[in-house]
Amino acid sequence: MVNEKIEVLHRASIDILSQIGIEFQHEETKKILLDAGIEVKNNRAYFTEEQINEYMSKAPKEFIVYARDEAFNMRLNTEELNFTPGYGCPKIMEVDGKIRNALFDDYLKFAELVHVSPAFKINGGILVQPNDIDAKLSAAAMVYTTMKRSSKCIMGVSGNQESTEHIMHLASILFGGREELKKKPRIITLISTLSPLKIDRNALETLYVCTQYNQPIAIAPGPMAGGTGPISPAGNIAMANAEILGTLVLTQILNPGNPVIYTFAATTMDMRTCNVSIGSPGFTLQAKYGARLAKKYGLPCRSGGGMTDANGITAQSGFESMMSLFEAYQEKANFVMHSAGILDSFSSMSYEKFVMDLEIIDRLKYYFKELEVNETTLALDAIKDVVEGTTFIEHIHTVQRCRKDPWFPSISIRRRLMPGEDPNQVLYDSMHNRLEEMLRAYKKPEIDGSIEKQLDDYMLHLGMNKEIIGKI
Repeated sequence: MVNEKIEVLHRASIDILSQIGIEFQHEETKKILLDAGIEVKNNRAYFTEEQINEYMSKAPKEFIVYARDEAFNMRLNTEELNFTPGYGCPKIMEVDGKIRNALFDDYLKFAELVHVSPAFKINGGILVQPNDIDAKLSAAAMVYTTMKRSSKCIMGVSGNQESTEHIMHLASILFGGREELKKKPRIITLISTLSPLKIDRNALETLYVCTQYNQPIAIAPGPMAGGTGPISPAGNIAMANAEILGTLVLTQILNPGNPVIYTFAATTMDMRTCNVSIGSPGFTLQAKYGARLAKKYGLPCRSGGGMTDANGITAQSGFESMMSLFEAYQEKANFVMHSAGILDSFSSMSYEKFVMDLEIIDRLKYYFKELEVNETTLALDAIKDVVEGTTFIEHIHTVQRCRKDPWFPSISIRRRLMPGEDPNQVLYDSMHNRLEEMLRAYKKPEIDGSIEKQLDDYMLHLGMNKEIIGKI
Protein backbone atom coordinates (compact mmCIF):
# COMPACT_ATOMS: atom_id res chain seq x y z
CA MET A 1 0.00 0.00 0.00
CA VAL A 2 2.84 2.42 0.87
CA ASN A 3 4.56 1.77 -2.46
CA GLU A 4 1.26 2.36 -4.26
CA LYS A 5 0.90 5.73 -2.54
CA ILE A 6 4.45 6.67 -3.49
CA GLU A 7 3.65 5.87 -7.12
CA VAL A 8 0.46 7.99 -6.97
CA LEU A 9 2.41 10.92 -5.48
CA HIS A 10 5.08 10.53 -8.16
CA ARG A 11 2.50 10.48 -10.95
CA ALA A 12 0.87 13.62 -9.53
CA SER A 13 4.26 15.37 -9.56
CA ILE A 14 4.77 14.40 -13.20
CA ASP A 15 1.33 15.80 -14.03
CA ILE A 16 2.22 19.06 -12.24
CA LEU A 17 5.45 19.40 -14.20
CA SER A 18 3.93 18.54 -17.57
CA GLN A 19 0.63 20.43 -17.23
CA ILE A 20 1.25 23.32 -14.79
CA GLY A 21 5.02 23.78 -15.02
CA ILE A 22 7.53 25.83 -13.04
CA GLU A 23 8.29 29.52 -13.37
CA PHE A 24 12.03 30.24 -13.60
CA GLN A 25 12.51 33.94 -12.82
CA HIS A 26 15.64 34.38 -14.90
CA GLU A 27 15.83 35.05 -18.64
CA GLU A 28 19.06 33.08 -19.19
CA THR A 29 17.47 30.01 -17.59
CA LYS A 30 14.63 30.04 -20.07
CA LYS A 31 17.12 30.05 -22.97
CA ILE A 32 19.07 27.17 -21.43
CA LEU A 33 15.91 25.12 -20.98
CA LEU A 34 14.71 25.84 -24.53
CA ASP A 35 18.10 24.82 -25.94
CA ALA A 36 17.80 21.52 -24.04
CA GLY A 37 14.41 20.82 -25.61
CA ILE A 38 12.27 21.82 -22.62
CA GLU A 39 9.01 23.56 -23.51
CA VAL A 40 8.81 27.14 -22.18
CA LYS A 41 5.62 29.21 -22.52
CA ASN A 42 4.60 32.40 -20.73
CA ASN A 43 7.61 32.22 -18.41
CA ARG A 44 6.81 28.65 -17.35
CA ALA A 45 8.79 25.52 -18.17
CA TYR A 46 7.01 22.23 -18.83
CA PHE A 47 8.76 18.87 -18.48
CA THR A 48 7.83 15.52 -19.97
CA GLU A 49 8.27 12.32 -18.01
CA GLU A 50 10.94 11.20 -20.46
CA GLN A 51 12.94 14.37 -19.89
CA ILE A 52 12.67 14.03 -16.13
CA ASN A 53 13.84 10.41 -16.25
CA GLU A 54 16.68 11.24 -18.63
CA TYR A 55 18.17 13.97 -16.47
CA MET A 56 17.45 12.25 -13.17
CA SER A 57 19.54 9.31 -14.38
CA LYS A 58 22.55 11.63 -14.65
CA ALA A 59 22.50 12.59 -10.95
CA PRO A 60 24.90 10.45 -8.87
CA LYS A 61 23.25 7.99 -6.50
CA GLU A 62 26.17 8.18 -4.10
CA PHE A 63 29.02 10.62 -3.55
CA ILE A 64 31.50 11.68 -0.89
CA VAL A 65 31.84 15.23 0.40
CA TYR A 66 35.51 15.70 1.24
CA ALA A 67 36.57 17.52 4.39
CA ARG A 68 39.87 19.27 5.08
CA ASP A 69 40.44 16.47 7.61
CA GLU A 70 39.65 13.22 5.82
CA ALA A 71 38.41 11.71 9.11
CA PHE A 72 35.28 13.83 8.57
CA ASN A 73 34.60 12.87 4.95
CA MET A 74 30.85 12.43 4.58
CA ARG A 75 29.31 9.73 2.38
CA LEU A 76 25.90 10.56 0.94
CA ASN A 77 23.75 7.73 -0.38
CA THR A 78 20.31 6.30 0.43
CA GLU A 79 21.36 4.42 3.59
CA GLU A 80 23.78 6.37 5.78
CA LEU A 81 22.66 9.10 8.21
CA ASN A 82 24.46 12.44 8.41
CA PHE A 83 23.43 15.28 10.70
CA THR A 84 23.78 19.04 10.37
CA PRO A 85 23.11 21.64 13.11
CA GLY A 86 20.49 24.39 13.03
CA TYR A 87 20.44 26.70 10.02
CA GLY A 88 19.15 30.19 9.34
CA CYS A 89 17.98 31.59 12.69
CA PRO A 90 18.46 35.36 13.26
CA LYS A 91 17.79 35.16 17.00
CA ILE A 92 19.14 33.51 20.13
CA MET A 93 16.67 32.34 22.77
CA GLU A 94 18.07 32.27 26.30
CA VAL A 95 17.04 29.64 28.82
CA ASP A 96 14.72 32.13 30.57
CA GLY A 97 12.82 32.71 27.30
CA LYS A 98 14.38 36.07 26.48
CA ILE A 99 15.13 36.56 22.79
CA ARG A 100 18.01 38.63 21.44
CA ASN A 101 19.69 39.20 18.09
CA ALA A 102 22.32 36.63 17.16
CA LEU A 103 25.83 38.07 17.01
CA PHE A 104 29.04 37.05 15.28
CA ASP A 105 30.35 35.82 18.64
CA ASP A 106 27.42 33.38 18.70
CA TYR A 107 28.42 32.13 15.27
CA LEU A 108 31.96 31.51 16.49
CA LYS A 109 30.69 29.70 19.57
CA PHE A 110 28.36 27.43 17.61
CA ALA A 111 31.12 26.68 15.09
CA GLU A 112 33.26 25.45 17.98
CA LEU A 113 30.42 23.39 19.49
CA VAL A 114 29.71 21.75 16.13
CA HIS A 115 33.39 21.01 15.60
CA VAL A 116 33.79 19.15 18.91
CA SER A 117 30.51 17.24 18.61
CA PRO A 118 30.89 13.68 17.25
CA ALA A 119 27.33 13.89 15.88
CA PHE A 120 28.47 16.09 12.97
CA LYS A 121 30.82 15.61 10.04
CA ILE A 122 29.81 18.98 8.59
CA ASN A 123 30.00 22.52 9.95
CA GLY A 124 28.90 25.97 8.87
CA GLY A 125 26.05 27.33 6.83
CA ILE A 126 23.95 29.86 8.68
CA LEU A 127 24.51 28.42 12.17
CA VAL A 128 22.95 31.72 13.21
CA GLN A 129 22.58 34.90 11.15
CA PRO A 130 24.92 37.45 12.80
CA ASN A 131 23.21 40.83 13.08
CA ASP A 132 26.46 42.72 13.66
CA ILE A 133 28.01 41.79 10.29
CA ASP A 134 27.25 43.72 7.09
CA ALA A 135 24.58 41.77 5.19
CA LYS A 136 26.59 41.98 1.95
CA LEU A 137 29.56 40.38 3.69
CA SER A 138 27.85 37.90 6.00
CA ALA A 139 27.66 34.89 3.64
CA ALA A 140 31.38 34.95 2.90
CA ALA A 141 32.15 35.75 6.55
CA MET A 142 30.28 32.69 7.81
CA VAL A 143 31.95 30.30 5.36
CA TYR A 144 35.38 31.87 6.00
CA THR A 145 34.85 31.39 9.74
CA THR A 146 33.91 27.76 9.21
CA MET A 147 37.02 27.14 7.13
CA LYS A 148 39.28 28.52 9.85
CA ARG A 149 37.50 27.22 12.96
CA SER A 150 36.75 23.70 11.71
CA SER A 151 38.23 21.00 9.49
CA LYS A 152 34.91 19.24 8.87
CA CYS A 153 32.91 19.29 5.63
CA ILE A 154 31.53 22.72 4.78
CA MET A 155 27.92 23.84 4.52
CA GLY A 156 27.71 26.85 2.22
CA VAL A 157 25.37 29.83 2.24
CA SER A 158 23.08 30.65 -0.67
CA GLY A 159 22.73 34.23 -1.86
CA ASN A 160 23.26 35.66 -5.33
CA GLN A 161 25.93 35.26 -7.99
CA GLU A 162 28.38 37.67 -6.37
CA SER A 163 28.20 36.22 -2.85
CA THR A 164 28.42 32.65 -4.14
CA GLU A 165 31.47 33.55 -6.23
CA HIS A 166 33.10 34.93 -3.08
CA ILE A 167 32.46 31.63 -1.29
CA MET A 168 33.82 29.55 -4.16
CA HIS A 169 36.91 31.76 -4.30
CA LEU A 170 37.52 31.06 -0.59
CA ALA A 171 37.04 27.34 -1.21
CA SER A 172 39.48 27.51 -4.13
CA ILE A 173 42.09 29.05 -1.82
CA LEU A 174 41.54 26.36 0.81
CA PHE A 175 41.56 23.39 -1.57
CA GLY A 176 44.34 24.21 -4.02
CA GLY A 177 42.74 26.30 -6.74
CA ARG A 178 39.64 26.44 -8.92
CA GLU A 179 40.44 23.35 -10.98
CA GLU A 180 41.27 21.30 -7.88
CA LEU A 181 38.00 22.37 -6.27
CA LYS A 182 36.06 21.09 -9.27
CA LYS A 183 37.51 17.58 -8.84
CA LYS A 184 35.79 16.78 -5.53
CA PRO A 185 32.58 17.73 -3.72
CA ARG A 186 33.66 20.05 -0.90
CA ILE A 187 30.88 22.46 -0.05
CA ILE A 188 27.10 21.85 0.02
CA THR A 189 24.81 24.75 -0.88
CA LEU A 190 21.09 24.91 -0.15
CA ILE A 191 18.89 26.04 -3.06
CA SER A 192 15.38 26.97 -1.95
CA THR A 193 12.51 27.06 -4.40
CA LEU A 194 9.80 29.69 -4.12
CA SER A 195 6.54 27.84 -3.58
CA PRO A 196 4.21 27.50 -5.31
CA LEU A 197 6.21 26.35 -8.35
CA LYS A 198 8.72 29.17 -8.79
CA ILE A 199 12.48 29.62 -8.49
CA ASP A 200 13.77 33.16 -8.08
CA ARG A 201 16.78 34.84 -9.65
CA ASN A 202 19.03 34.65 -6.56
CA ALA A 203 18.50 30.91 -6.17
CA LEU A 204 19.22 30.36 -9.87
CA GLU A 205 22.38 32.47 -9.78
CA THR A 206 23.60 30.48 -6.78
CA LEU A 207 22.78 27.26 -8.63
CA TYR A 208 24.77 28.36 -11.70
CA VAL A 209 27.90 29.19 -9.72
CA CYS A 210 27.80 25.94 -7.74
CA THR A 211 27.40 23.83 -10.87
CA GLN A 212 30.31 25.65 -12.52
CA TYR A 213 32.44 24.36 -9.65
CA ASN A 214 30.80 20.91 -9.62
CA GLN A 215 29.74 21.36 -5.99
CA PRO A 216 26.74 19.61 -4.37
CA ILE A 217 23.31 21.21 -4.53
CA ALA A 218 20.69 20.59 -1.84
CA ILE A 219 17.36 21.33 -3.54
CA ALA A 220 14.98 22.45 -0.78
CA PRO A 221 11.32 23.27 -1.47
CA GLY A 222 9.40 24.28 1.66
CA PRO A 223 5.75 24.73 0.72
CA MET A 224 3.59 25.44 3.76
CA ALA A 225 0.39 23.38 3.61
CA GLY A 226 -2.53 25.80 3.54
CA GLY A 227 -0.29 28.82 2.90
CA THR A 228 2.10 28.38 -0.02
CA GLY A 229 0.95 24.87 -0.88
CA PRO A 230 -2.23 22.77 -0.83
CA ILE A 231 -3.61 22.25 2.68
CA SER A 232 -3.89 18.50 2.08
CA PRO A 233 -0.58 16.74 2.87
CA ALA A 234 -0.74 14.64 -0.30
CA GLY A 235 -1.07 17.72 -2.53
CA ASN A 236 1.67 19.56 -0.67
CA ILE A 237 4.01 16.56 -0.97
CA ALA A 238 3.32 16.18 -4.70
CA MET A 239 3.98 19.86 -5.36
CA ALA A 240 7.20 19.91 -3.31
CA ASN A 241 8.38 16.81 -5.14
CA ALA A 242 7.64 18.48 -8.48
CA GLU A 243 9.74 21.51 -7.46
CA ILE A 244 12.67 19.22 -6.62
CA LEU A 245 12.42 17.27 -9.86
CA GLY A 246 12.18 20.39 -12.03
CA THR A 247 15.19 21.97 -10.33
CA LEU A 248 17.09 18.70 -10.57
CA VAL A 249 16.55 18.65 -14.34
CA LEU A 250 18.01 22.14 -14.66
CA THR A 251 20.98 21.18 -12.47
CA GLN A 252 21.81 18.22 -14.69
CA ILE A 253 21.36 20.27 -17.87
CA LEU A 254 23.88 22.76 -16.52
CA ASN A 255 26.36 20.13 -15.34
CA PRO A 256 25.56 16.45 -16.00
CA GLY A 257 26.59 14.40 -12.97
CA ASN A 258 26.52 17.34 -10.54
CA PRO A 259 25.88 15.96 -7.01
CA VAL A 260 22.35 16.62 -5.76
CA ILE A 261 20.62 16.06 -2.43
CA TYR A 262 16.85 15.63 -2.38
CA THR A 263 16.23 18.16 0.42
CA PHE A 264 12.49 17.85 1.04
CA ALA A 265 11.19 20.45 3.55
CA ALA A 266 7.41 20.67 3.15
CA THR A 267 5.81 22.20 6.26
CA THR A 268 2.37 22.89 7.67
CA MET A 269 0.54 26.08 8.66
CA ASP A 270 -1.35 26.69 11.88
CA MET A 271 -4.71 27.75 10.46
CA ARG A 272 -5.53 29.74 13.60
CA THR A 273 -2.47 32.01 13.37
CA CYS A 274 -1.20 31.50 9.79
CA ASN A 275 2.24 30.79 11.27
CA VAL A 276 4.45 27.97 10.00
CA SER A 277 4.35 24.85 12.18
CA ILE A 278 7.36 22.53 12.11
CA GLY A 279 6.53 20.71 15.36
CA SER A 280 3.30 19.34 13.94
CA PRO A 281 2.97 15.62 13.17
CA GLY A 282 1.85 16.88 9.76
CA PHE A 283 5.41 18.06 9.13
CA THR A 284 6.78 14.67 10.19
CA LEU A 285 4.26 12.81 8.03
CA GLN A 286 5.25 14.81 4.97
CA ALA A 287 8.95 14.29 5.76
CA LYS A 288 8.37 10.54 5.80
CA TYR A 289 6.85 10.49 2.33
CA GLY A 290 9.49 12.86 1.00
CA ALA A 291 12.18 10.46 2.19
CA ARG A 292 10.39 7.53 0.53
CA LEU A 293 10.09 9.39 -2.77
CA ALA A 294 13.83 10.07 -2.64
CA LYS A 295 14.47 6.35 -2.04
CA LYS A 296 12.34 5.59 -5.10
CA TYR A 297 14.60 7.83 -7.18
CA GLY A 298 17.76 6.48 -5.53
CA LEU A 299 18.84 9.95 -4.36
CA PRO A 300 20.36 10.98 -1.01
CA CYS A 301 17.62 12.74 0.94
CA ARG A 302 17.06 15.26 3.71
CA SER A 303 14.35 14.48 6.25
CA GLY A 304 13.39 15.25 9.85
CA GLY A 305 15.53 17.28 12.25
CA GLY A 306 15.13 18.66 15.78
CA MET A 307 11.95 20.47 14.80
CA THR A 308 9.73 22.29 17.27
CA ASP A 309 7.36 25.22 17.54
CA ALA A 310 8.05 25.57 21.28
CA ASN A 311 8.96 28.99 22.63
CA GLY A 312 11.52 27.65 25.09
CA ILE A 313 13.17 24.59 26.63
CA THR A 314 9.93 22.90 27.57
CA ALA A 315 8.33 19.46 27.44
CA GLN A 316 6.90 20.52 24.07
CA SER A 317 10.37 21.19 22.65
CA GLY A 318 11.42 17.71 23.73
CA PHE A 319 8.56 15.60 22.41
CA GLU A 320 8.25 17.49 19.12
CA SER A 321 11.99 17.22 18.39
CA MET A 322 12.09 13.56 19.39
CA MET A 323 9.24 12.76 16.98
CA SER A 324 10.94 14.50 14.07
CA LEU A 325 14.38 13.00 14.74
CA PHE A 326 12.82 9.56 15.22
CA GLU A 327 11.33 9.83 11.73
CA ALA A 328 14.75 10.73 10.32
CA TYR A 329 16.28 7.60 11.83
CA GLN A 330 13.37 5.37 10.89
CA GLU A 331 13.39 6.47 7.25
CA LYS A 332 17.22 6.47 7.03
CA ALA A 333 17.46 10.13 6.13
CA ASN A 334 20.88 10.86 4.70
CA PHE A 335 21.18 14.59 5.39
CA VAL A 336 19.32 15.65 8.52
CA MET A 337 19.23 19.45 8.61
CA HIS A 338 18.25 21.51 11.68
CA SER A 339 19.08 18.53 13.88
CA ALA A 340 20.28 20.56 16.89
CA GLY A 341 19.39 23.91 18.42
CA ILE A 342 16.14 25.00 16.72
CA LEU A 343 13.31 26.64 18.68
CA ASP A 344 10.20 28.65 17.83
CA SER A 345 9.53 27.42 14.29
CA PHE A 346 12.99 28.22 12.84
CA SER A 347 13.03 31.67 14.50
CA SER A 348 15.62 31.08 17.22
CA MET A 349 18.67 29.02 18.11
CA SER A 350 19.27 27.91 21.67
CA TYR A 351 22.48 26.69 23.25
CA GLU A 352 20.50 24.58 25.71
CA LYS A 353 18.35 23.07 22.96
CA PHE A 354 21.54 22.31 21.02
CA VAL A 355 22.86 19.95 23.71
CA MET A 356 19.38 18.56 24.36
CA ASP A 357 19.06 17.58 20.68
CA LEU A 358 22.52 16.01 20.73
CA GLU A 359 21.32 13.74 23.52
CA ILE A 360 18.16 12.86 21.54
CA ILE A 361 20.37 11.91 18.58
CA ASP A 362 22.54 9.79 20.86
CA ARG A 363 19.48 8.05 22.32
CA LEU A 364 18.18 7.22 18.84
CA LYS A 365 21.58 5.98 17.72
CA TYR A 366 21.52 3.52 20.63
CA TYR A 367 17.90 2.49 19.97
CA PHE A 368 18.35 1.87 16.24
CA LYS A 369 21.62 -0.05 16.41
CA GLU A 370 21.35 -3.80 15.89
CA LEU A 371 20.93 -5.89 19.01
CA GLU A 372 24.04 -7.94 19.65
CA VAL A 373 22.90 -11.56 20.09
CA ASN A 374 25.56 -14.22 20.70
CA GLU A 375 26.75 -16.62 23.36
CA THR A 376 28.40 -13.84 25.37
CA THR A 377 25.47 -11.40 25.33
CA LEU A 378 22.89 -14.07 26.11
CA ALA A 379 24.84 -14.51 29.36
CA LEU A 380 23.55 -17.99 30.26
CA ASP A 381 26.63 -18.72 32.39
CA ALA A 382 26.16 -15.46 34.29
CA ILE A 383 22.50 -16.25 34.91
CA LYS A 384 23.44 -19.70 36.20
CA ASP A 385 26.10 -18.27 38.54
CA VAL A 386 23.72 -15.69 39.99
CA VAL A 387 21.00 -18.25 40.58
CA GLU A 388 23.58 -20.37 42.44
CA GLY A 389 24.49 -17.61 44.85
CA THR A 390 26.24 -14.46 43.51
CA THR A 391 24.82 -11.16 42.12
CA PHE A 392 24.85 -9.63 38.67
CA ILE A 393 26.44 -6.39 39.89
CA GLU A 394 29.57 -8.20 41.11
CA HIS A 395 29.74 -10.78 38.33
CA ILE A 396 32.69 -10.64 35.89
CA HIS A 397 30.24 -10.48 32.95
CA THR A 398 28.94 -7.16 34.30
CA VAL A 399 32.41 -5.87 35.08
CA GLN A 400 33.61 -6.61 31.55
CA ARG A 401 30.62 -4.96 29.86
CA CYS A 402 29.56 -2.16 32.21
CA ARG A 403 31.04 0.54 29.95
CA LYS A 404 29.81 -1.06 26.73
CA ASP A 405 26.19 -2.15 27.15
CA PRO A 406 24.47 0.69 29.05
CA TRP A 407 23.55 4.02 27.50
CA PHE A 408 24.82 7.04 29.44
CA PRO A 409 23.14 10.48 29.25
CA SER A 410 25.12 13.65 28.64
CA ILE A 411 22.62 16.02 30.29
CA SER A 412 19.65 14.04 31.65
CA ILE A 413 19.28 13.80 35.42
CA ARG A 414 18.96 10.38 37.03
CA ARG A 415 19.76 11.11 40.67
CA ARG A 416 17.12 11.73 43.31
CA LEU A 417 16.71 15.46 43.90
CA MET A 418 17.18 17.07 47.28
CA PRO A 419 14.14 18.68 48.96
CA GLY A 420 13.53 22.10 47.46
CA GLU A 421 15.58 21.55 44.29
CA ASP A 422 13.87 22.74 41.10
CA PRO A 423 14.09 19.87 38.57
CA ASN A 424 14.09 22.31 35.64
CA GLN A 425 16.96 24.33 37.12
CA VAL A 426 18.94 21.14 37.80
CA LEU A 427 18.51 20.17 34.14
CA TYR A 428 19.49 23.66 32.93
CA ASP A 429 22.62 23.52 35.09
CA SER A 430 23.47 20.16 33.56
CA MET A 431 23.04 21.63 30.07
CA HIS A 432 25.32 24.55 30.88
CA ASN A 433 27.95 22.23 32.35
CA ARG A 434 27.86 20.19 29.15
CA LEU A 435 28.21 23.32 27.00
CA GLU A 436 31.19 24.51 29.03
CA GLU A 437 32.78 21.08 28.82
CA MET A 438 32.43 21.07 25.01
CA LEU A 439 33.85 24.57 24.65
CA ARG A 440 36.82 23.69 26.87
CA ALA A 441 37.49 20.67 24.64
CA TYR A 442 37.62 22.79 21.47
CA LYS A 443 40.99 23.17 19.78
CA LYS A 444 41.33 25.17 16.60
CA PRO A 445 42.43 22.77 13.83
CA GLU A 446 45.74 23.53 12.20
CA ILE A 447 45.76 25.23 8.81
CA ASP A 448 48.68 25.99 6.52
CA GLY A 449 49.95 29.49 7.31
CA SER A 450 50.15 30.63 3.69
CA ILE A 451 46.59 29.43 3.02
CA GLU A 452 45.32 31.16 6.14
CA LYS A 453 46.97 34.41 5.05
CA GLN A 454 45.34 34.19 1.61
CA LEU A 455 41.95 33.64 3.25
CA ASP A 456 42.51 36.59 5.58
CA ASP A 457 43.69 38.84 2.75
CA TYR A 458 40.66 38.00 0.65
CA MET A 459 38.28 38.87 3.49
CA LEU A 460 40.16 42.13 4.04
CA HIS A 461 39.70 42.80 0.33
CA LEU A 462 35.95 42.23 0.73
CA GLY A 463 35.87 44.72 3.59
CA MET A 464 35.91 42.62 6.73
CA ASN A 465 37.16 44.38 9.84
CA LYS A 466 40.76 43.49 10.73
CA GLU A 467 39.86 43.08 14.40
CA ILE A 468 37.18 40.51 13.55
CA ILE A 469 39.61 38.59 11.36
CA GLY A 470 42.05 38.51 14.26
CA LYS A 471 39.59 36.70 16.55
CA ILE A 472 38.66 33.96 14.10
